[in-house]
Amino acid sequence: MLRQSSALLIALLLFPFPAIAQIVPDRTLGAESSRTVPDTIDNLPSDRIEGGANRGVSLFHSFREFNVGEGRAAYFTNPTGILNIFTRVTGGNPSNILGVLGVQGNANLFFLNPKGIVFGPNARLDLRGSFIGSTASSILFDNGFEFSATDPNAVPLLAINIPVGLRFRENPGTIVNSSQAIGPTPTLPPLPIEIPLSNKLGLAVDPGQTLALIGGDIQLLGGNLTAYTGQILLGSVKSPGLVQFEPTALGLNLNYGNIQNFGNIEMNGALINTSGLGGGKIDIRGGNVTISSSGIYSLTLGNIDSRDIDINAQNLRVDRGSQISVSTLGSGKGGDMNIRATDSVEMIGIGFESYQQFLVNYRTARTIAPFDPQNVLITGTIGAGSAGDITIDTGHLLIRDGVVTGTSSLGTGNGGNINIRANVFDLAGSTINSGTFVGSSGTGGNINVAAQKLTMRDGSILSSSTSGDGVSGNINIKAAESVEVLRTPPGSAILTVITASSFDPNEKGRSADIEIDTKRLIITQGAGISVSSGAIIGNTIFSPGGPGGNLIIRASESVEVTGISGVLANGQYNSSFLATETNSSKGGGNIYIATPRLTVRDGGVISMYSAGMGNAGNLTIDADRVEVSGSALNGQFISQIDASAGNLSGIPIPNATGNAGSINLNVDRLIVRDGAAINVRAQGTPNAGTLTVIADSIALDNKGSINGSTDSGGGGNINLRAQDIQLRRGSRITTDAGISDGGNIRINSEILATLPNENNDITANARTARGGQVTVNVPNIFGFSAVTREQARSSLGLTDAEFATLQVNPTSLISTSDIAAISQQAGPALQGAVTFSATGVNPAQGLIALSQNVVDPATLIAANPCIEKEENEFTITGKGGIPQNPNDLLSSNSTQFNWVEPATGETQKTEGKSAEIAMQLKPVIPAQGWVIDAEGKVTLVSYNSGDGVSARNPRNTGVCVPGM
Repeated sequence: MLRQSSALLIALLLFPFPAIAQIVPDRTLGAESSRTVPDTIDNLPSDRIEGGANRGVSLFHSFREFNVGEGRAAYFTNPTGILNIFTRVTGGNPSNILGVLGVQGNANLFFLNPKGIVFGPNARLDLRGSFIGSTASSILFDNGFEFSATDPNAVPLLAINIPVGLRFRENPGTIVNSSQAIGPTPTLPPLPIEIPLSNKLGLAVDPGQTLALIGGDIQLLGGNLTAYTGQILLGSVKSPGLVQFEPTALGLNLNYGNIQNFGNIEMNGALINTSGLGGGKIDIRGGNVTISSSGIYSLTLGNIDSRDIDINAQNLRVDRGSQISVSTLGSGKGGDMNIRATDSVEMIGIGFESYQQFLVNYRTARTIAPFDPQNVLITGTIGAGSAGDITIDTGHLLIRDGVVTGTSSLGTGNGGNINIRANVFDLAGSTINSGTFVGSSGTGGNINVAAQKLTMRDGSILSSSTSGDGVSGNINIKAAESVEVLRTPPGSAILTVITASSFDPNEKGRSADIEIDTKRLIITQGAGISVSSGAIIGNTIFSPGGPGGNLIIRASESVEVTGISGVLANGQYNSSFLATETNSSKGGGNIYIATPRLTVRDGGVISMYSAGMGNAGNLTIDADRVEVSGSALNGQFISQIDASAGNLSGIPIPNATGNAGSINLNVDRLIVRDGAAINVRAQGTPNAGTLTVIADSIALDNKGSINGSTDSGGGGNINLRAQDIQLRRGSRITTDAGISDGGNIRINSEILATLPNENNDITANARTARGGQVTVNVPNIFGFSAVTREQARSSLGLTDAEFATLQVNPTSLISTSDIAAISQQAGPALQGAVTFSATGVNPAQGLIALSQNVVDPATLIAANPCIEKEENEFTITGKGGIPQNPNDLLSSNSTQFNWVEPATGETQKTEGKSAEIAMQLKPVIPAQGWVIDAEGKVTLVSYNSGDGVSARNPRNTGVCVPGM
């Protein structure tokens, strides 16, 4: 009320009213001029208006001045057969309506004054038909006649029946409404909640009728407009043109297609209401539209389907607790809310503190008060009727400072969709929600966002949730440039998050899917994206939930999940995250990420988690490059990709028996470094999942790790397939277990490399049970050594009992780089196996036994006395472990060679210039014998193979050959 009173005071100061009412007819209609008759109507001193030009179903009046004073009334008589009364004011002054303006009959009233119309605080309409007030210059009819207030002329004698539009000239006047006149409210069925209906109707028409104000600027300064189950039309026109009438079965529509420029519409402390058994239509069309401390309602309270709320503007601003709602509380369908602004839409709430408290209350009660002032745009259902959609289409959409916008189902009806199209969408400290609530059975609507750039920050929430038996709607985001989910503010009780959740105590309502398609996805400073089933507070399942939805991300350039928040309201920090989670008996959703570059660093997390009886979802990543690196708060928050289950927080959670999911990475290059990790793990009885990596290159550096760990459950297996795998500086690949058997590791690669003394380990160890299996299918292994339990125990200098009770991986305490599958308990039956299944250089092969007679050094020395002091050659003969090419890899096959002896021990000298080499014919040397190699192949040789001289080492005679 304080806001409305302030608006009224402003109106009174800006638009002082004349002390004496004046209704003065002009003479433009000649003998058919209007005339006034003093009267008393409804106990008010009144002017009864008679006369006018009667043409068919239309009656025309023309006045030089038209004002109605405070406490007075002016009524048009309604002759039989008249459907429309057209009134113009030609004198050049605004009309001040401070009292009652009415029609003594059912005719529609068209009131035209180009200089302006002002309705005072106690102004009231009393008519059975519709009211159209305008500051247009003229009314155009279907026969081409214009009933003009700026160029007044007589009305032709022919019948004039159909008005087709309002003609605007330059500088149309302003229409101001400050009316809060009291009137009757309709009789309604019992309602489940209190609704914002008031007996301060302001300017009102009968149910089902039209109330239209079309002029220059439109100002509702504390003034209300009411048309129960009817329609309210506001239009602000600034350029010459025609606003066309389009009659329909449901009332009058306005077509602004001929108008180029629109004026300003201001609502301050005002109320527009078309609620009823079926909500009516509200249409607002202007340039700059401001809605401040105001309400716009089209509520369906019965079994009649509602009509829509349409706002078209260049710029729209909604602030100071304003609310727009087209909801249904009955069996009738709710209408749609359509907001279109070519430049911008800005919605500003009543503050972040009250916003936080609103969301905390909602999180506790799992329901909302639909007409709480925190809510700004609402399409909801509390009955059997389905809610309508919200559509926002603009250049720049800014929603900030505690705005809550959404569509909801609190009954059996379905929630509506939220459709947002914008070049730039900035959501700051506010919420957009599509939800179903406790006790409801309807499905939730989808949230569809199409933008160039979406930015969420400072405690913003984009949410689809179900607390009832119905399925929640999906979240679909397409952003050509980027999606940025930024900054959970320090001290906040809520996170910056895109979330889909199910909190159904009956575990029926399925959580929604989230699908994001963009160029760049950035998540930082404790913000996140999640899909969850149920919720846990402390060690208690606060609410179970239905099956979890999936999280699908496609980013054509990159995905970044980085950093942590500041200290939050609960005294904790929060990692930036991508996550699916289940805290119920239903399974969690899967995560799929497709992008050229995925970065998780500085404490960021990608997680699939189960703390309930349902299994966690799986993760699949298709990428060119995946890098997981670093930590935050001195290692308290490590960067990780994690599929986990059980009581990982150390807090006992009852019924945490669901198994962890699996991770599948299909990448060109995987980098895990600086203490970061990729995990498949379980604590307690759940089984861990499987980690599979298919890559060109895998690099672990500076304590980077790939882990599969379990407590008493099974699983935790790792499968790696790559061209090369490198471990550096204390990095790990492990499937270690507690009281269950160690998991299995299978490595397929061309190269597995490390430095021997950097303590890089590949282990499938177990503390009390059997060690796992490590299968290495790698032809080229560098720097690793296979280690048994006894070797590890001996290296540490521990007794069997001391070794058995170690609380850390034993091989991590050894400085060498090891491959192990051991149990800390003694006994061969408990030891796992390390298997090398491909030929090549590897630590299990040992030394290769070479022949004792490989190369005679004498054959490698140029002993010809003729070539001393001349240019020389260095020739390598044989392949004793040396590659054919210096760039070739060292292979165990390099030690195998079928020897073929050269024809002579002579050497040749090559001249410095190849062009001067003389062609010399080499003599044909006949074979003198043959040799048979180990493979049974026969090779002819130029010496006698049976002369007692080594076939491989003919003696060099040292004879000087002339010319050589």
